[in-house]
Amino acid sequence: MRKSSPSFILKRFGGRFLVIAAVAYAVVALTPRPLRAQTSVRVLPSQQKPVTPAPAEPAAQMPHPEFIPQPLNPGQLGSNTREIPLPQVFRGCWFGQVSAVDSIRPLSPAAGHIRWLTKTYTLCYRQKGYSGPWELTFAEGSVADSSIVSDERQVMRVKSVEGPDRVVLLSYLHFRAPQVTPFGMPTGIVNTLDELTHLHCAVNADHTAMEVRANVFIENDGKPWVQMTWRTRFVRIGARTGG
Repeated sequence: MRKSSPSFILKRFGGRFLVIAAVAYAVVALTPRPLRAQTSVRVLPSQQKPVTPAPAEPAAQMPHPEFIPQPLNPGQLGSNTREIPLPQVFRGCWFGQVSAVDSIRPLSPAAGHIRWLTKTYTLCYRQKGYSGPWELTFAEGSVADSSIVSDERQVMRVKSVEGPDRVVLLSYLHFRAPQVTPFGMPTGIVNTLDELTHLHCAVNADHTAMEVRANVFIENDGKPWVQMTWRTRFVRIGARTGG
């Protein structure tokens, strides 16, 4: 029997061989590889579906986080809330006046000429009962010259006691005042102003005065307007109560 040479076999079966090889390769390529044991699939953070945050309310429409002020009659003694007991060193009444500020930072491009109106503060701390806690029984912060403002409302309360001779007060003051030019001339515009003030109070060593530092946030017609800082000294007025 005649043996076929290799070249003859390739010529005769070459085409079929290529077809069979291509089919075999396709079968191997389509056969899934076995997964390794305990293989975990991780999703990259960039492939995760982002969570769309809820739109935030404008700052001017959000209530102040510290407290929501309530209108009151400044002339009524005891109209303020009595919440946090105070150290005895604060006993009696105090008076202070703020005629100028230390710094002004506009919060709006529209905040041009800023006029500070002198403010006065009166604080009274009384003891509740014979041996009860000392509390803020009366507090008033107002514009010194009431003739140039209208619709004035205010409220004050104790925010926190920081030590045996230190407290932080919150003061809210609402009023309407005419806008003026840098030369003091009225523009015909009346601004509605809301002042939220943090008063950091510390009684001095001889208990005759109280050093006060304040941070003030002001809104004009319900929109952020300006931030201010000031320092002053409150002095005792009247006789000391409770010894």
